[in-house]
Amino acid sequence: MKTKKISDSVWAIQGSLEPSSICYLITKEEPILIDLGQKGNSDIIMKALKLIGFPAEKIKHIIYTHLHYDHIGDPKKFPNARLYASEQEILSYNLAAEKTCIKNFETLQGIKLNKLPDMFNGIKVYLTPGHTRGSVCLWYEEDAVLFTGDTLFKNGTLGRTDLPTSVPGKIKESITKIAEIPYIVLAPGHEYENV
Repeated sequence: MKTKKISDSVWAIQGSLEPSSICYLITKEEPILIDLGQKGNSDIIMKALKLIGFPAEKIKHIIYTHLHYDHIGDPKKFPNARLYASEQEILSYNLAAEKTCIKNFETLQGIKLNKLPDMFNGIKVYLTPGHTRGSVCLWYEEDAVLFTGDTLFKNGTLGRTDLPTSVPGKIKESITKIAEIPYIVLAPGHEYENV
């Protein structure tokens, strides 16, 4: 497990099972988690949150950058949290679930996903299709942190666009959309330093 404070009110938590995506905690009055990692890392994430002082029952909001299995975790472990994703991602996920039998889709069965608004508790939401149809990047201006999910990584690598719900023709437009954001900390969904 890796846990690191990356700004005044943001923590990065990463499990050890691969593929290991990063979960981010914003320690506001109503704590927010961005992504949950993969389900196999859930116990590690839960332990880290407790050590930081924000056990699962304190988490009020979970925002998904997109709905791939290595980001959706185990939302049932957060009894007081509302879950959010972009409207495009929710629609895309539901269509994909209807057309496949992949058991990863079972994780969100019975879970209510709420439509993510353009602004959410001080976080500006940018729809950034490419990696998926409904991928989002999140700008937390208060701490100058840009959460990019699997749209953009620290070394400048773009997220994959060859997956079933990808839209390859949109990734450059999405990168252009976030290029002017004056972030200090880039917080991607994975730490691919040597891709």
